[in-house]
Amino acid sequence: MNEGLSGDVGEPLLTAIPWLDQILLVGVASARFAFSFVFVPIFSREVMPATVRNSIIVTFGLVALAMRPDFAPANLSAAGWLLLLMREVAAGAVIGFFFGTVMWAMAAAGEIIDTKVGATMAQLVDPLSGTHTSLNGILLGRFAQVIFVSMGGLTLMIGTVMQSYLIWPMGTGALNLEAGSVVFFEGELGRLFAWAFFFSMPAITILYIVDLALGFLNRFAQQFNVFMLSLPIKSVAATMIIIMLLPLLAQAVIADMASREGVAGGMLQRTASEQGTNEQETQQVSKQIAKQKPDTGPENAPQNSAGENVP
Repeated sequence: MNEGLSGDVGEPLLTAIPWLDQILLVGVASARFAFSFVFVPIFSREVMPATVRNSIIVTFGLVALAMRPDFAPANLSAAGWLLLLMREVAAGAVIGFFFGTVMWAMAAAGEIIDTKVGATMAQLVDPLSGTHTSLNGILLGRFAQVIFVSMGGLTLMIGTVMQSYLIWPMGTGALNLEAGSVVFFEGELGRLFAWAFFFSMPAITILYIVDLALGFLNRFAQQFNVFMLSLPIKSVAATMIIIMLLPLLAQAVIADMASREGVAGGMLQRTASEQGTNEQETQQVSKQIAKQKPDTGPENAPQNSAGENVP
């Protein structure tokens, strides 16, 4: 049983089917794009048909495979293919996460606003994610996605995935989840919640002022049904604040999108293999030693008592 898990059972299957290595190689090359698209809501199955989405992913996978024509793993066991697939999945998930955070933050901000308004009682099914969400959550989420696509965010994301093959080539290196990588990821996750709070803070502030005013009204005119009055008043106030904030939110999405390429590349460099890092350090040390090596040219060659150079 243990021998089967080690890949001995999978090796006959890999050699029995012709061209299976090439088919698996295309699938592995497409995994990085597939999992980077998973974290972006515009590629959900409710919006884009599976045939179209998978065709796009495989096409980019073939392009990525053409970037390394010399990469042809031979006699790779089932465990080796699984490890290779996990590396590509991790790289794609990192890129997709860093590009999708701003859209998640906008949708979360809308959810927070609707919670304060009391509009979460009217839940809708989000066609992009297939989950239940609120009205402003859908509005801000769609707004962020439209800005992301219209300002070239999709092109930037695909270019980042392509550039990731230079930072972390397919089939080389392994995950290096050191303390710095975990702290970097935690900072980005905290940034997601911070952005959701900052996006919703202006509307939340106005809604608290409305609640305070309605509280004074209820204190001096207790015959009014303040709860029934608060729903339309807070809905109108939240809608007006969101409309006024849309230009600022668009600028925030554009600024965040411009920084995603460097952030995703930095995370990939942190999760690159220690072997690649050690090789670079070895090369740097070799260059420093070569620079510090004394010159043995004719002018610096040792001389005898007669002043002649000693061979």
